[in-house]
Formats: sequence, C-alpha cells, structure tokens
Amino acid sequence: MTATMAGTGTSRWYRHAQVSLGVAVAAGTGLLVAGDVDPVHEMLSDAIQTVPGAVLLMVAACALASAGLWLAAGAWRTLPRPALFITLVLVWSAALVAVAFFPTNLPGTTPDMFAVVHRVGAGLMAALPPLFALLLAEQATSPRTVPLRVAGLTTLAACIAFGAMHGPSVLLGAEPFPYVGMIERILLALVLVVAGLCTWVLDGSSGATGVPRRRLDRAGVS
Repeated sequence: MTATMAGTGTSRWYRHAQVSLGVAVAAGTGLLVAGDVDPVHEMLSDAIQTVPGAVLLMVAACALASAGLWLAAGAWRTLPRPALFITLVLVWSAALVAVAFFPTNLPGTTPDMFAVVHRVGAGLMAALPPLFALLLAEQATSPRTVPLRVAGLTTLAACIAFGAMHGPSVLLGAEPFPYVGMIERILLALVLVVAGLCTWVLDGSSGATGVPRRRLDRAGVS
C-alpha cells in the first residue's frame, strides 16, 4: 500500500497536467463574471466582446490545450498501444488552439471564416473528450476506470443532446434554444471532469512502483 501511494501522482507530466487544468478552471470561473455575457442564455464564446472576456477565454483554451499535450505525454509513457488515444488528444489540443486564436463573430454580425474555424474547433473540443475517455477506459490497467467510463458515457450523451439542440442555430441561423448558455457550461464542466479523470487513470496505470508501464512491458515484466 505504501509503495502504491508513493508511486501515484509523482510523474512530471501528471503534475503539469493538473496545473494546466487548474488554470483552465480558474479562467473558466472568471468567465462567469467577465465578458458581459449572460451565463444562462448566451454562449461562452460571446465573451470576446470585452477584453477581459477575450483574454480569459484564450487563457482557458490554451491551458486545456496544454493539459492535452501533457496527457498525451502520459499516455506515451503508460499505455502499451497509445497511438489512437494520443492522436485524439492531440487533435483535441489543436481544436482548443483554434478556439483560442480564431474568435467567433460578435453577436448580431455575420459569421466569417474565423467564426467557422472557431465553431469547428469548439465542436471538436466537446466531442473528442468522451471518445478518448472511453478508449482509455478500455486500454488502461488501473482500477480507476469505472468512474472514467461513467463520466465518458455521461459526457457523450450530453454532447449528442447539445449538438442536436444547438445544431439548427449553427447550421441554419435559427434562434438559440432556451438556456443554451447554462447547458453549454454544464457540458464544458463535464469535459473538464473527463480530462481530469483521464490524467488520474493514466497516473494510476503507471504501476505501484511509479515506473512507466511501457518500460515494464519492454522489460518483459507484467
């Protein structure tokens, strides 16, 4: 038991991922009061209409992208077959960079190419975490995979429901559905939970000694 506790949460990638997630949570919390956006009825991306809102949105997206890079590093060190998981996580990080540096159009204006890139990035930002979480739940050797699987399935269902409700607004220019801002923020909170659980599960999969599992596999140790 002592060896297990000593080997948990000590990897450099894990610490950096947690710091990045913490920054994203802090910036996201700041967006509840900055940006002159109604958190119940308006989308989070509309925070770009003020400088503090735009800065906080960029910081939150970049911090999540950084967490994704560290998560990919952890998967490379931990999973025996990490290629697909790492690919999904890196695409997620790239989508977050697009969200940060390609702002959406201001409310009441016509969407331009920047807004289109932003919306594609935002869609991938929400859709990919439940997919790579469920993939990790299948591949990881940690007993921690049960809450990850539950969170992944919950986030996937929320993402599908939000896409079905918000799709007409994005594709057809229809009016946003009621409480779109609140539901979007619940979905983003689930994304943060899934990302945090992924780091936790990968950290638990590194083994009781804290030695990366890929090294154990190469050495022929089960």
